[in-house]
Order: sequence, then C-alpha cells, then structure tokens
Amino acid sequence: MKACVVYFSLYGNTRRFAEAISNYLKIPVFDLTTSDPSIVENFDLMILGTPVHGFSPARRVLSFVKNLPEGNGKKSIIFCTYAIRKGRTLKKLENELGDKGYTTILSVSKRGLKLSTQDFSDAINEIETVLEE
Repeated sequence: MKACVVYFSLYGNTRRFAEAISNYLKIPVFDLTTSDPSIVENFDLMILGTPVHGFSPARRVLSFVKNLPEGNGKKSIIFCTYAIRKGRTLKKLENELGDKGYTTILSVSKRGLKLSTQDFSDAINEIETVLEE
C-alpha cells in the first residue's frame, strides 16, 4: 500500500507527529499549506493530521479536505494533537473525508504541549498495527 502523511500545524506538535510517522514508516510527508490536494491521487492511503481548534479540526484542514479529489474508497488514517480536549475533531474529520469517498481505518490523538518524537510512539504503534492487518 502506497501511503503519505499530510498535515497542518500551528505550533509544531502536529508537524512533529507527522514527521515521526513519516520517518518511522518511510513515507513522504506534505505540509498542506504548501501542497495541492491533488498530491493524494498517487497514494492508496492518506494519513491526515490536524491540531484541534475550538474542539474541531483546523479550518485549513477542512478546506483541504473539501478540495481533495474523490477518494473512491481510498483509505485514510487521521490524527490530531491538542492541549485540553479533542472534542469532536476526529469524528468531524472522518465525516468530511467520508463525504469525499475516503474510508477512515484509524483515528489517533495525542494530548500535550511541546511534544517530542518519543511522545508519539504509542500512536505510531497503533498505526503500524492497523497497516499490518
């Protein structure tokens, strides 16, 4: 399965999470602020990350999803980073991706401020387990 990581980050936590996933799985990583949504056409699986804003996905991420090409059953894994509560972030993102034809196979989140690569190891293990199945 050909996979990529796409993310948006404000303070660096989501970027560090995305880069940790990318480095561990040896897959490309794209910052959605500098990438066209069509980049995902060449991949079977998109791993999409967002920070939590107002207990929801960041607006930039929702805008990116709305501009994605039709997924036609492609798979997605979604993740978020947050400081207080994740609220409805992952469910909202899963629904938006579903509307575009993507099937979310895993949702993971990480709470904390100034997270390091090591802080993501449990979530990366979850991702690896799902990809092995």
